[in-house]
Amino acid sequence: MLDRLEWPEVIHRLAGHCRLAPTRRWLEGSLPSVPGESGDLFEATAEGVRERLHETSEARALLDNEQIPPLGSGREIDEALDRARRGGLLAAGDLRAIGDCLAGLEATARFARGHDETAPTLASLAEGIEEIPGLQLDIERCIDPSGEISDRASPELARARRDSNTLAGSIQKKLNRTIQDPEIAPHLTDRYVTVRNDRYVVPVRSDARSHVGGIVHDASNSGATLFVEPQAVVDLNNRLKQAELEVVRETQRVLRALTQSVHDALPALQPSLRTLSRIDWAFARGRLSQEMDAVEPTLEPGGTFELLQLRHPLVHVEECVPNDIHLGQGFHVLVLSGPNAGGKTVAMKAIALAALFTRAGLHVTAAPGARLPLADRVLADIGDEQDIRESLSTFSAHMGNLAAIVREASRESLVVLDEIGVGTDPGEGAALAQAVLEALADRGVRVVTTTHYNLLKEMADIDERFCNASVEFDPETLAPTYRLRFDVPGTSSARAVAARMGMPQTILDRANGLLERDDRQLDRMLSELSTSRATLEQEQREVRELRSESEATRDEYRSRLERLQERRDKLFQSMRQDLDEAFRDAHDQVAQVIRDLQRRGREPTAQDAAAAREKLLTIETPHPPQNETASAEPRLETATEVAAEPVDWTTLRPGDEVILPGGGTATLQALPDTRGRVVVQAGSARIVVPADQVQQPRPVRPTSSRTRRTETPSPPPGESETLGGGNVECHLRGRRVDEALALAEETLDRALAQAADSVTFIHGIGTGALRDAIQGYLRASPYVADFKAADREAGGAGVTVVTLRGAKS
Repeated sequence: MLDRLEWPEVIHRLAGHCRLAPTRRWLEGSLPSVPGESGDLFEATAEGVRERLHETSEARALLDNEQIPPLGSGREIDEALDRARRGGLLAAGDLRAIGDCLAGLEATARFARGHDETAPTLASLAEGIEEIPGLQLDIERCIDPSGEISDRASPELARARRDSNTLAGSIQKKLNRTIQDPEIAPHLTDRYVTVRNDRYVVPVRSDARSHVGGIVHDASNSGATLFVEPQAVVDLNNRLKQAELEVVRETQRVLRALTQSVHDALPALQPSLRTLSRIDWAFARGRLSQEMDAVEPTLEPGGTFELLQLRHPLVHVEECVPNDIHLGQGFHVLVLSGPNAGGKTVAMKAIALAALFTRAGLHVTAAPGARLPLADRVLADIGDEQDIRESLSTFSAHMGNLAAIVREASRESLVVLDEIGVGTDPGEGAALAQAVLEALADRGVRVVTTTHYNLLKEMADIDERFCNASVEFDPETLAPTYRLRFDVPGTSSARAVAARMGMPQTILDRANGLLERDDRQLDRMLSELSTSRATLEQEQREVRELRSESEATRDEYRSRLERLQERRDKLFQSMRQDLDEAFRDAHDQVAQVIRDLQRRGREPTAQDAAAAREKLLTIETPHPPQNETASAEPRLETATEVAAEPVDWTTLRPGDEVILPGGGTATLQALPDTRGRVVVQAGSARIVVPADQVQQPRPVRPTSSRTRRTETPSPPPGESETLGGGNVECHLRGRRVDEALALAEETLDRALAQAADSVTFIHGIGTGALRDAIQGYLRASPYVADFKAADREAGGAGVTVVTLRGAKS
């Protein structure tokens, strides 16, 4: 049954990620028909499933950090272990493979202990590995990496090999002298030494046998050459044979000893190998999770499937359309409808595979937060031409499968049915399908079924245990979108699919005319509903985008406002510090004048008083800031000449008279800017002073003929005084773009401080570069509500009129 869900392909992929041959062999042989028939592949308990899932997650985390366990060489040793168990003798190569496996066991246990904090489940699992260091060291000492017995295996073996090599060398030297002997050389067929029957011999012509004494051991195929062991080396050959037999006997003794050690270690070795294979299996699951971009699911005791962005695990992530799946929360039967080739079967199989993946300890291909119950079994009746490995089933075969499913399904089962009730009369098939689904729902079984029957689509309206879901079909392109929509039944769209596949229009028109009236109305209603839903979702997406944009604009405006307030607070703090420093300096100077008078030791004369008064006047006369362009210090009236009171900036306007810190009067040119400074005109000098150092004259009758009337100077280039109606003008003609932008920013700041309604920028027409730069800046400014070119009488395109935010309409 699992092959209908493409489970063998999952096993094939898992086996490809295993590094040990026993793990691969076990996986490829573990294909039960249903979960529960194999206690190894599918865990039987929820606790066992959770432990496997933790193993997979820890293995995935280690692999993501490029931490790979050693695991050993992966060579097959099961047959060798079985031979050792039965008392057979192991070859040197088999023993070396076992030694490599023992080294892998030790390295893997050390690896797990080193990651016990990040992978506690795997570290606990690795505690089942029992290291056998003595056997491993013996094998490595006796057998070299090429699988040959080493001279270090025993002193006897080393001595026998030395004796054998020495005798072999002596024999070859003596035979080389023999074949060079002038009395023997003419009777040889060739001058070389060879071996026959483990004895060193020389080739002698058969007709000259009597001229070379010795033992004949072999003859050539033609009989023309005899291989003779000369009498001079018979004794040496005998001694060589004895040495070689000693080598063989000692080699066999070493192999028997190592084989016995392996036999004695089997009770500890075999469980350790099973643990090693389980760790390999866990990391294979971790690699599959990486490959499929899967996540660990949470077991849901209530039997609810909550799988967001679920994908079919065998479809490439870039080609698969993910869907949100809900099942079991308020309903038991999910009815999938929609066009052929629209993705119904793929979605259904994805749900079934998610249940199987969880039982096997595999991560599911969904978004984080996936939840699903522990299904005791997954029962499926699937047979369609989308799976090339499965031929179409007959109706009787389908009914046999359905009968078995109805008998075996329990409350903890998941049943997936593809095109239930097809293959017979549509009316009878739909009725039988409804009866089967109702029987399964009565037991609380979770069911996912695909259908084209309208009768089953209508069940959701009359039975709360049923829920509709449909795959979308684009009526314009006549192609499926593969998106799943809940609570909406889908149309089969057979004619649209046929049209997409090239069916002649005349046949499609005839089919449309043959449709029953009720079916045609239902299809039309479902199609209109699908179109309306798509339109609504598009509008919702647009609303979300607009809301996101407005929130971003609001956040940007708030951020700019906070920066302005912070800048203002810093400026006010700086001005307070400057004022305090100036006050302290003046106080010190006054005190110094008084001390000078007191030091004279006599009554001050009129001349002393005049000098002191001159110093005091110098102290109280304010000096313009160094950055001002005016070089002349204006002469100001004293504080005794004008009565003053604190300034009410809501009542003052440019052109009004104000009193400066020294007591003199001046004409206000601009209200406080963002830095808390005002511009005043005192005589011929234009001065910038802190706003909190300026006072307002009291409204009293003039009492002194010394009160002067100040002249209103013309504004500096680029600016103009505030006009009636709350407008500020800024002249930009003849300036560079960067200068103009800086001046425009200052003008906007001043206009905001004055609570002006609008600003007029006079930039001229020219090439249009200055106008475009200014309007680009205004477009991005959070203070600007709107701007436009002035009327033709007021300058047209050479003038831009700006309406500020919060201006009175």
